[in-house]
Amino acid sequence: MFRRKIDRILSEGEGKQLAWLAGLALALFLLLVLAGSFWALGWTEILNLYLDPGSYPLEAKQGSQTSLNIFSLLIAFGGILVLNALTVSAFSNVFDNISEKYRKGERRYKLKGHILILGGGHQLLDMLKSLRTAAEFDGRDIVVMTSSDVETLRDEIETALDDKKFCKRLIWYRGERDNEDDLRSACVAAASRIYLIGEDDEEAHDSVSVAATGLLRDLCAGDGAAIPCFVTLEMHSSLDVFNYLPGEKDSRLQVEIVNASDYLAEQLLVDTDFIPVPDDGQSLHIVIAGFTRTARSIASVAAQICHFPKGGKTVISFVDEGMQEKMDNYVANHQSLFDLSHYTYVSPVGRTGYVPKNGYGDFLDVEWEFIDSHLSSELVRGHLEKWAADPKQKLALVLCYEDAAAGISSALHLPKALYKGGVPIAVYQKDHPEVLNAALASGQFGALTSFGEAAEDSDALFLRRSLHGKRVNYLYDLKYGGGSSTPDEAWARLPFAHKLSSIASAASIPLKLRAFGIEPTRESVDALSDATLASLSEVEHRRWMLSVLLMGYSAAPAKERKDRSRFKELKSKEFIHLDIAPYREIAEEADKDTIIVKNIPYIINGEAIADL
Repeated sequence: MFRRKIDRILSEGEGKQLAWLAGLALALFLLLVLAGSFWALGWTEILNLYLDPGSYPLEAKQGSQTSLNIFSLLIAFGGILVLNALTVSAFSNVFDNISEKYRKGERRYKLKGHILILGGGHQLLDMLKSLRTAAEFDGRDIVVMTSSDVETLRDEIETALDDKKFCKRLIWYRGERDNEDDLRSACVAAASRIYLIGEDDEEAHDSVSVAATGLLRDLCAGDGAAIPCFVTLEMHSSLDVFNYLPGEKDSRLQVEIVNASDYLAEQLLVDTDFIPVPDDGQSLHIVIAGFTRTARSIASVAAQICHFPKGGKTVISFVDEGMQEKMDNYVANHQSLFDLSHYTYVSPVGRTGYVPKNGYGDFLDVEWEFIDSHLSSELVRGHLEKWAADPKQKLALVLCYEDAAAGISSALHLPKALYKGGVPIAVYQKDHPEVLNAALASGQFGALTSFGEAAEDSDALFLRRSLHGKRVNYLYDLKYGGGSSTPDEAWARLPFAHKLSSIASAASIPLKLRAFGIEPTRESVDALSDATLASLSEVEHRRWMLSVLLMGYSAAPAKERKDRSRFKELKSKEFIHLDIAPYREIAEEADKDTIIVKNIPYIINGEAIADL
């Protein structure tokens, strides 16, 4: 700690360095004055020797004067050292080297219990803002290791934070997150929490992060306290790889994978009331413009959480040019889902419909549409106006263009019926949202909002997301697993796919509460009728099926679902899940869904667990 303070002082300019030298000279002088009192040597005599070592008496002394002579010699040498040697270029160079290494992030310190952030990407600022206010991390050192220019990044972040006291807790390292020596120097095994976010605009972001995760796992091997580690990945294909991996073993590292674009989608669809709740007899229609990574994440999150009572359907429509090839790739990547789905390809020349695979059944409540056109085309604008006026559906529109100008232009030139009708419209903004914010302030564009990296992050440290997922899993563990003593213990041995499933289950609760008009309290849930409880449980089952299908699990044909003797074998070895079936077929498994519903107060607010 002291060494870090000295390094920081030396890095803050010549004025601080001169003040430090002056303080050192004064401290030594006062120490000599104190020692001189034993020889009745006055401070003026000491000062004379200290400032002018040439005044040292060269005549030989005898007896009691010998010790005094030696002390005088020490004073003279002290003056030479501090006022001459330490102020010449050699000493200045030492300070300059320390200062330069500190500014460039090349100094290293022995740390324990710190929070380690690996990467300087766009998430960093929101993470630091959250760490500044999170009581559980108060006073902890925060290490940021980045492969980018430390001086530039530090200046940008500390200017944005504008909090000198908090910034003193920040330690900046220059290093590569997939370099073992750099990771060791950051004391990863002694960290209390690790965030592996990487850098912006990296060509091999996910590959580097996956390699770094393996190194971290090895460096944190052995016994000791668990170390939560959140790894942000960009590609859905990278996430798919982790879905097939087992839980952590022989390492204290507890890895939780976060897909960056899925997380942005959750910020819009889960943490706000953006999604309208359809009335009885209505469907929900979500139109997604652009077929970008963000668009696919919006669709994925919506498919997992948008399930409603009384059989209400959710229709997800993609709009983009060149949709035939994009649809084919998307369907191939989620073949097990589309084997059970209704989906349609729409172009200016006609429609082609697809139905669930023969022999599997028709029981999913999410349908898909792929429209081969651009948002401003007469075809799409006509559809939007018709859908906005349709009393049988609630409409929402999400614009997911990577180009900010294209997104803003599209958002501000939609059919006026959407603005007047209060249709929820969200536009993706990666950075610089000033133009859109000015448009929103005008009040002329109805229920228009923005989301993305430029929007405020409501859960930057993944604390709420992780906590709710852990609680969902803990309920299953208490009922069907080993009965772990804590949610963290149950979470530690869970495979990655099951962690994501538990998080998705918790993410669906806010919309469930709005759809059924209930509160996440024990009183509200206990007051539910048996019919409402059964409806909520069926909705949870339909949500669960979409989650596991998107993760890569497949259903079995209806005839084969009746034989459950190979349930575990099919699930673990062939990734076939026999519970992907109509709710009425798995009546004996309904308790799994009811457990979640009855314990919504525990999952959301941490209230006591209901009887399992």
